[in-house]
Amino acid sequence: MYKVLSTLVPFLFPVVSSFAQDSLYAPPALRKDLQFIRSQLFNAHANPFSQLTKEQYSKYLDSLEAGLTTPLSLTAFRDKAATALLPLGDEHAALTVIKPKADRKTLNYADSVPTNIQYRRYGNTGYIFARSFGTRGNQDLPVYERCIDSIFVLIRQDGVKRLLIDVSSNDGGASAVGSMLINRIHSKPYRSYSMNWKRSNEYLATIKSWGIKDEVYEKTAPGEVLHASSRSITPDEVANRFKGKVMVLIGPETFSSAILFATLVQDNKIARLAGESPATGHPTHFGEMYSVVLPNTGLQLRFGVKEWIRPAGRDAVNKLVPDFPCKLPADGDVGKLIKLLPW
Repeated sequence: MYKVLSTLVPFLFPVVSSFAQDSLYAPPALRKDLQFIRSQLFNAHANPFSQLTKEQYSKYLDSLEAGLTTPLSLTAFRDKAATALLPLGDEHAALTVIKPKADRKTLNYADSVPTNIQYRRYGNTGYIFARSFGTRGNQDLPVYERCIDSIFVLIRQDGVKRLLIDVSSNDGGASAVGSMLINRIHSKPYRSYSMNWKRSNEYLATIKSWGIKDEVYEKTAPGEVLHASSRSITPDEVANRFKGKVMVLIGPETFSSAILFATLVQDNKIARLAGESPATGHPTHFGEMYSVVLPNTGLQLRFGVKEWIRPAGRDAVNKLVPDFPCKLPADGDVGKLIKLLPW
């Protein structure tokens, strides 16, 4: 979508690929990319002025831009420009180097959906290890549905009386997967998150490129905020719904839609939480990721275009605090932990 104009004047705006990260970028190119970051944040972010006023944030960015006086490598500029994201208060916001597919060595849980939700029995207690809600798109949701269905068939066959759902190392993915779990442990209506979504031409172009047509969003004036209030959700009718005692285990690595799942469980008193508070994520947060490539350096900028507010509202402490605080077992002995929980 954004062409690299710097190829027209290479002596002013040198361009490098991710294979040549040691090359230097001239200050004019760096300043233009920082200006691009500013326009993206101010136009498309869900609420860029949650911590600073627009005037304060502008002065902060002016200061960063004024400091770009010498050529910088790609990683040096990334580290400096990433500080432009700090006033957002957006835990998903990031500025990253795009790596070739062959160079990506990080395990992607979305590539192994059937192993993301696993089940074991410990005596009269069932244990679901939900290591990830990651997907490669909506086509993976039916796979999760079948996997979760089969797990709850086993849970019924095992006749367990208690169930521990472990999201302590779950860094998120599709929130729909968390809803599937709630449907299997809860039958009564519960309150959803509320949401603010700012209209921007930037995000409109993105969803159009995905083949999505949203007439309400498209007809809303740029800069206006669409609001969806918290509503009552009635769980779907499902077979093999669990009716025993349920506890959800959280930890420092719990993040994104895994926090959303745990927050829905806690705020609606569906089950109690045990474990440790997440290290970085919060119940009320920015989500629905938007990403764009900076025109000169080719860094990828990403941040949330929606603001999600927990069912308990803004007045609630914006931290996921377990009802039963306890240390996660360093040796991975889940059986020992299950015995310690206050069922």
